[in-house]
Amino acid sequence: MMEAHPEMELYVGMDIDPTALEIGRGHIETFLAGREGNGAEDSSLQGTLRAYTHVKNFKYIKQVLGSVDESLAVGSSGVDGILIDLGMSSMQVNRSNRGFSILQDGPLDMRMDPKATLRAEDILNSWPELEVGRILRDYGEESNWQFLQKQIVKAREMGGLHSTGDLVKLIQRKCNVSKGRQGWIKTATRVFQALRIAVNDELRVLEDSLHSSFDCLATGGRLAVISFHSLEDRIVKKTFLELIHGGEADDEEDDEDDLALPDIFDEDEPWFNQRLQGRNGIVLTKRPITPSQEEEKLNQRCRSAKLRVIQKA
Repeated sequence: MMEAHPEMELYVGMDIDPTALEIGRGHIETFLAGREGNGAEDSSLQGTLRAYTHVKNFKYIKQVLGSVDESLAVGSSGVDGILIDLGMSSMQVNRSNRGFSILQDGPLDMRMDPKATLRAEDILNSWPELEVGRILRDYGEESNWQFLQKQIVKAREMGGLHSTGDLVKLIQRKCNVSKGRQGWIKTATRVFQALRIAVNDELRVLEDSLHSSFDCLATGGRLAVISFHSLEDRIVKKTFLELIHGGEADDEEDDEDDLALPDIFDEDEPWFNQRLQGRNGIVLTKRPITPSQEEEKLNQRCRSAKLRVIQKA
């Protein structure tokens, strides 16, 4: 982003995971050092870019921006652009001690914030059976949730589940694996997603973050959100509609057609002309932007990504 926008004057980065933030801070420092070295030769690199990083959940964006610069506080000038990149990073998945991967044995942790107290192990071994089932159904969209909730609770009689390997083995043993390896992998992926969302309260945090971020935009400012599964994307599109219209959006948003207006959609029109106008703003992406084939070749984990953008009036 910094490289694409040499005119940028202020950058504020936020992440609840201090390890992820430290990695990002290193990239920023490397870029700024290179920019300073090339500044004398490149006339486009004018002015000084101020860069700040904060170990904070995105729902606290109002407080963070206000602490960086009083002019950015809500009710003042606001910022020109905000990007929210949801979900796990490859770093988090690849580190077995974080507990996010179904393919590596590790603790049943799944906390984005290492200071948080709730872990996936706590849910699996102590939460009421009906609550475990609700998580699997609502957050994992797992059709076999009733059977799985009973098996998870039954495992407590044998000492409980204490590692990702324990949970994966339970899924492999108890679920219908007639479809082979892909059968249990898909189920395990949904179960792990459900637990991760519950541990980090991700969906409520997302909704709060969208409203707070929109409030922080300057007139004409844009909020871009990259989501990675249907639950996230559903909240983003519904909240965007609420934001531009200043009220409740239609709750029936099970497919992409909910963002279409009668007789205005043109399949041949570029994505940036597919706009939905409201009194408080414009949804610039009536259809989400998805990765190109070239992008997917470079990073297979991006294949489910969807980018949506809203602009403040």
